[in-house]
Amino acid sequence: MKSFTRVSLMIAILILSVFACSTRNPFSGEISAASENTQSGSQNPGSYKISLNTAQALNDYIWIYTITKTDKAKDIGYFILNLGNPDEASPTINNIISARINGVDWTSKLKNTNGNTSCGILATNFVKFEELGAADQYIVEIKLDTIYARVNTTGWVKAGTSCSALSLQGPGRRGYQLTASMQSDSTMPGKKYNAINTYMKGFGFDYSEHPNCSGGYGGHADGIHCDTELDPFFNKYVFRFNIHIDPVIDGDRCSSGTVDRQRNEMKSATNNTTWAKVQGNWDEWQLLEWKFKLPKGFQPTTSFCHIHQLKAQDGPNNGSPLITITPRASSSGGNKRIQIIHSVDGASTGKGTIVDNIPLADFEDEWVQVKEEVHYTHNGYYACKITRVKDGKVLVDYKDENIDMWRKGSSYMRNKYGIYRSLAGGRLDRNPVGQSPLLKNESLWLTDFNIYEKNPNPNPGQVHD
Repeated sequence: MKSFTRVSLMIAILILSVFACSTRNPFSGEISAASENTQSGSQNPGSYKISLNTAQALNDYIWIYTITKTDKAKDIGYFILNLGNPDEASPTINNIISARINGVDWTSKLKNTNGNTSCGILATNFVKFEELGAADQYIVEIKLDTIYARVNTTGWVKAGTSCSALSLQGPGRRGYQLTASMQSDSTMPGKKYNAINTYMKGFGFDYSEHPNCSGGYGGHADGIHCDTELDPFFNKYVFRFNIHIDPVIDGDRCSSGTVDRQRNEMKSATNNTTWAKVQGNWDEWQLLEWKFKLPKGFQPTTSFCHIHQLKAQDGPNNGSPLITITPRASSSGGNKRIQIIHSVDGASTGKGTIVDNIPLADFEDEWVQVKEEVHYTHNGYYACKITRVKDGKVLVDYKDENIDMWRKGSSYMRNKYGIYRSLAGGRLDRNPVGQSPLLKNESLWLTDFNIYEKNPNPNPGQVHD
């Protein structure tokens, strides 16, 4: 039996900047191709530069991968692209209208089976381009039946006896386009809140709701409420949101009207012109993705402690959030769990707690991936799937196809992330404050924000009942 050795795969990817719906959206990355499973005695195949362009036509979407040989690399035998999870409306090989390699029709040569190769394909839904042959550059063109969201995925390149797994981007959920994307980076650690706000605004988000303020109640001007740190699990920089009981009891933006609560949140930019593409506008579909982590021992109370909100920005019925993800506990601090709550001000269509009794222990000290899909109408749609990153365990999987997802008199819904919690009986305008003894300093880690839209509202600023 032939032995196998593991050769490191070096990947350097140029991070996507935020882009709107344009005719050509570039993604490029340079990949030093080495084998994940290289037969003993084989030679390094060399390296390849791979780039992606997507070109939108009227009723189709064209994905173009350009693979360029460098460093005397070997010819490529085949290229495989992971098409994702068809249960989440990702395309399959049946959604490919046509395919070409270097301008030659390759449609009849496409396969969705691996065959007898050395590639360990960890996917069940993929397309394989065979018999690529000798060339210095391979232009792989895929024409799909409609628009699909751009998502992170995996490709494989077979060259000689080596098979290399490549991190790249590919088509995801049907009908959606990525309209905003953000994560932190190495320039952000130690930045003040105003620099963090400036950074976020460049991606369509806003960090202005924090206790770094003076006057009123609960001001903590010198406190560190948002920081960036290198996360050991992902080996990249992530945001850390902090809320304090000690040395200062943080408040709600130094407000004198909401003295019974604390707030440290970021949100989609409250600008429904330039940044309409990050807001939920009437009759739009929106897909929100992000990752979060709660610390071990995170302690909620019986009152509200929201870590995510969908909330109307304006109108007469924007008092409370439309959707919240909320950690909750009993009066003793036990029965710690995650809830999702739906409410509609000024109407009787609120459904209350729609998800309950999801053990908080499953979330503690673990990164989770949230995928939230919304259709913003009164007879709307709401789905939320939360998956633990480490082992892929699905912690929440909820869907309602007839739920009121609008507030009468509003022009748009914004999405919010952070810690917004009640003092659970306390008030900042009292001495002593008298907050719940369960409350303590807490943190929430956040990263990998992506917003996708379909059916965008052509007049997003219009108020709708």
